[in-house]
Amino acid sequence: MTNGNKTKVETTERELIMTRIFDAPRELVFETYSDCKHLKNWWGPRTWPLSYCKMDFRVGGAWHFCMSGPNEGDESWGKGIYKEIAEPERIVYNDYFSDKDGNINEDMPSTLATFEFAEHEGKTKITCRSEYQKPADLKKVLEMGMVEGMTETLDRLEEHLATVVSE
Repeated sequence: MTNGNKTKVETTERELIMTRIFDAPRELVFETYSDCKHLKNWWGPRTWPLSYCKMDFRVGGAWHFCMSGPNEGDESWGKGIYKEIAEPERIVYNDYFSDKDGNINEDMPSTLATFEFAEHEGKTKITCRSEYQKPADLKKVLEMGMVEGMTETLDRLEEHLATVVSE
C-alpha cells in the first residue's frame, strides 16, 4: 500500500515497514533524525507536534520527547534508547511510551525502531522498520493511527528538508 503516493507501507506479522524517498542529501536527512534542532520542526503529526526534546545521541544514550495534542493537557511522552548508530546509514533504538520523567510505561507496546538511510538516484530513501514483540502490539498501534501519524510526520519532514536544502 502507498499512502499519498509517497510513502510505501507494508506490514508483516509483527512489523510495520514504511519507505519514502526524500529530495535531500543522505547526510542531511540523517542529521534531521539525530538533532533536536531539526526534530522540533517536523517530528509528530501536525496536530501533535514535538513540544519537548532532549537527546543524548550515542549508543546507550536516550532521546526523551513529548508531543502535545490539540486539546489543553494532551501529551504523549516517549523515550528512545539508542542501540546502534552508523552515520549516515542507520539508527536503531528501543522506543517506549513514557512519562514526563522518562519512566517507561510497561502497559504500552515497545518498538524496536530501525531507520535506514540509503542513497537513491541523488536522493535519500528512508526505510522505517517498527518491530513489535507480538502481533497484538502491532495491531494496537495500528488501531491508534500509527500509519496516519507517521505518514503525516514524514510529510512534515519533507517540508522541513525543503526549507533546509533551499537555505
